[in-house]
Amino acid sequence: MVKRPLGLVCLMISLVLYLIVSVKPASVQDYRAYAGKMITVEGRVYKKESIRQTNGPVTVLYLKLVSEDGSKRKEVRDVPGAQKVICYLKSGQKEPEMGSVIRITGKFTSFERASNPGQFDAYSYYQILGISYRLNQAVISAKSQKYNKFTQTAYQIRNFLSKKLFEYLPEQEASVMQTMLLGEKGGMDKELKALYQRNGIAHILAISGLHISMIGMGVYSLLKKCAVPMKVSAALSALAMLLYCMMTGFSVSAVRAVIMFSLHMGAVMAERTYDMLTAAAVAAVLILISQPLYLLHSGFVFSFGCVLGIGLILPALTEGKKEIHPAVKKVLGGLGMMVVTLPIYLWFYYQFPVYSVFLNLLVIPLMSFLMAAGLLLLACSILCPPTVLPFAWLIEGILRIYEKVCGVCDTLPGNLLTCGRPEKWQIVIYVLVLLLLILFRKKGNLLLRWGIAATAVLLVTVPVREGFKITFLDVGQGDCICIEDGYGKNYLVDGGSSSVNSVGEYRIIPFLKSQGISRLEAVFVTHPDEDHCNGIRELMESGELQGIAIKHLVLPDISQDGKEEAYLELEQMAAKAGIPVSYISRGQQIAKNGLTITCLHPSKGYLTKDANEYSTVLTLTNGNFSAMLTGDVEGEGEQKLTQLLQETGGSKITVLKVAHHGSKYSTGETFLETISPDIALISAGENNSYGHPHEELLERLTEAGCHIYQTKDSGAITIKYKKGKVTVDPFIP
Repeated sequence: MVKRPLGLVCLMISLVLYLIVSVKPASVQDYRAYAGKMITVEGRVYKKESIRQTNGPVTVLYLKLVSEDGSKRKEVRDVPGAQKVICYLKSGQKEPEMGSVIRITGKFTSFERASNPGQFDAYSYYQILGISYRLNQAVISAKSQKYNKFTQTAYQIRNFLSKKLFEYLPEQEASVMQTMLLGEKGGMDKELKALYQRNGIAHILAISGLHISMIGMGVYSLLKKCAVPMKVSAALSALAMLLYCMMTGFSVSAVRAVIMFSLHMGAVMAERTYDMLTAAAVAAVLILISQPLYLLHSGFVFSFGCVLGIGLILPALTEGKKEIHPAVKKVLGGLGMMVVTLPIYLWFYYQFPVYSVFLNLLVIPLMSFLMAAGLLLLACSILCPPTVLPFAWLIEGILRIYEKVCGVCDTLPGNLLTCGRPEKWQIVIYVLVLLLLILFRKKGNLLLRWGIAATAVLLVTVPVREGFKITFLDVGQGDCICIEDGYGKNYLVDGGSSSVNSVGEYRIIPFLKSQGISRLEAVFVTHPDEDHCNGIRELMESGELQGIAIKHLVLPDISQDGKEEAYLELEQMAAKAGIPVSYISRGQQIAKNGLTITCLHPSKGYLTKDANEYSTVLTLTNGNFSAMLTGDVEGEGEQKLTQLLQETGGSKITVLKVAHHGSKYSTGETFLETISPDIALISAGENNSYGHPHEELLERLTEAGCHIYQTKDSGAITIKYKKGKVTVDPFIP
């Protein structure tokens, strides 16, 4: 890098920007006061797309907010700080042209903030893109006559090419090629996209360096073969890629690739040597000057991380003093890219697709044929439609190969390495070890360099044990509790919500991945109400596929006559998923690694028609720490529980998970007097229709001397016990 002064300067600027972003986090706007209100804004359309939803395709507009006369302004109507907005058009609305200024009214919706570890933070994601909120069911009331003919033409060309793909290819294959060639992501099948992501080949869908270099160099070579002067060919190729990037939506990876390609073509025109690392550094600074928060964007980090890996790490892992066989060198290259991308995968997705190392050795070479076939199909569909068929067959064949090999990898053992998000100090040490590897590039032998790389991998994949802890997840109106014993054994108690859609997919499973949990010794379902088990159903259906195995499903041991349909359905789902079902009743225990889980309720064969009454109640003990998890127990169930505790002399509880989300009909005075909890945890959704937690209950807890925590206020709440000390860590400070 010392030999690259421009690259060194750009690197220093990037480091300064990273320090600024880290030390001074971006301000957070509180838009809760506007939730659900009808908001009217004026803005200029800078992007349009069509996305697939359950009720059909929806047109989405991206607006840069302006005043009524079309000039820029930073505050619009009653919503301060907004500069860009997404609008989901109501069905039947006519699309405005690109660059036109419109007045539009829709229902205000803020982007959801993460309230659990591992949960996707939509607010932060859109903050990086400069988008403040969105309007749903939006209706356009006025539109300017003027619009940007250039960008509108580019949009129309993209739509025209998309229709050609769907005309000559099956829907699924057409949507993949539409995403790959035109940057249209909204129409791709969700399950197919997830398949690619699980197996580490989703990068082929993003417009990136692979696409730009293939298309750009193809244009450049074609122009030269047509006797166009070299410098003119270079200039026209760079311009073509800029227009292509504009047509496909200016994703961060595409912008990086186009800047680097343009610098490459500039070097050709200036008859200078092109340096990839310097070009990458310049591209990074140009992007970061416009938005420093891109340093936190997964696309930015992946894109530049791969370039740095190719330029710095791969040579150190594939070059030896002796000639290496080309096949061996390719395998070493694949493993080398794993070394580069592993910490990035773990930081953003908490897992690494192990077989992607070898899968990409097949996928990437076929990409050249796939993209060439896609471009030729589009060209032939316009110039000579009868010649399209061979290219359509080739596209279908390659995509089916991709799908089949991904399906095979899904079935292989150890497909997903679930390590959780590394600590920041692990990432720092990882980078330092890789710098050591670069220093040994020409000094040490290849075996030594791979030893250094293996050390780096080991450092970032070894989980950091924090000791015994319990996390009460924020699942809205519902319950989900994760218990980690500090020795690698993990348990889940309930997992459901009546206010959050797909709570398993979007909250529970991401949390487990982020903690490096790939196996649950037992999943306890206290009772089969939806707000306690619909996420568990998702986990049983797709958890194994996503790298999370359930060893046992544990249900309350009640009378056969008391098992309602929902209870029986859980048994059937477990049987279908190959998960053994165990039944627990009063007095039964699980004891391992210093943790004891004891069931206090229900008694064996308990008979009642009220699922809340037979709700499983568990106590956890670890040293001097104790916790009681009460599900939704109330009524006769709570009375029997209290009687049992009184008969056994009662015991002071450190942490109480308050029953039934803070209902006034549970957690009575006598019960509280018997267990005298220090900390009370309430899991309930914000503004829930039940009014949980009720004021009467909060008063009882306060009078009992409890420190009260609520997931709706604090997000996920983690309680740690280590060396006799209890700490409470709310996710939201």
